Amino acid sequence: MQAPAAPRRPREDRSALADDFLGWLRFVNAGMLDDGNVVAMDYAISRMPKGAVLEIGSFCGLSTNVLAHLRRKHNRTGPFFTCDPWLFEGADQPDAPMGEGGITFGEYREVVRSSFVKNLRAFSRYDLPHSLEMLSDDFFKFWADGTETQTDVFGRSASPGGVIAFAYIDGDHRYGQARKDFENVDAHLADGGFILFDDSADNSGWEVCRLMEEIVSSRRDYNLVDRFPNYLFQKTAP
Repeated sequence: MQAPAAPRRPREDRSALADDFLGWLRFVNAGMLDDGNVVAMDYAISRMPKGAVLEIGSFCGLSTNVLAHLRRKHNRTGPFFTCDPWLFEGADQPDAPMGEGGITFGEYREVVRSSFVKNLRAFSRYDLPHSLEMLSDDFFKFWADGTETQTDVFGRSASPGGVIAFAYIDGDHRYGQARKDFENVDAHLADGGFILFDDSADNSGWEVCRLMEEIVSSRRDYNLVDRFPNYLFQKTAP
C-alpha cells in the first residue's frame, strides 16, 4: 500500500504567480519583489481577519500594487495604509551627484517618489492606499493617536487607527528598527493576523534575521507559517 503524500507546505502553492495582471504589472513596475513574497501575501490576505493592510516601505509601488490586487482578488475591503519617507543613501546630500550620470540624490529621490504615485494611480486606481510620507516610528505615533489627520501623497485626508490584519515590513532591515516595527505592529495586530518580513530569509545577511530567530524561539503567541523564503508569521490568540 502506498503511503499518503506529505501535505504541501504553504510556500509550495505557487498558483498566485499564475496571474496575468501580476505578470504585466511586474514587467513594468520597478521594484524588487521575490516570487515567494507574492505567494506569502496571497496566503495571508486570503486568510486574514477583518482589519487594515499595512505596508512599511514602498519604493516605486510594486509591492503596494500587488497588495492592492490581492485585496481585490480576495474581496478584502478594510483600510489600506502605507508609509515611506523615500529616504535612501545620499539623502543627507540631496545636491550631491549620484555617480557620473548627471543626476543628484535629491532628483533620484523625486523620481522614485513620483514613480510610486504614478504607478499606484495607474494600476490601483480603484483601491488607492492612504500613503503617508513619513518614517514608520512617526506613522505608528499617528496610528496610536487615532484623532489626528494627515494628507497623503495623493492629496487625501487620512485618519489611521484600529486593528491591523496584515503587515508587510520592508523598511529598515537593521535589527533595532526591525524590532521596533515588529513591536509597533504587534501592539495593533489582530489575533489571526499576519506579518511578512522582507529580506528575512536565512541567507539574506540582513540583521532582521536575528529578529526572526527571537520570534521563533521566544514568542509563543506567533506561529511561523512558513519561509517563502522570507518569514511569514501568524499571531495566535492568547
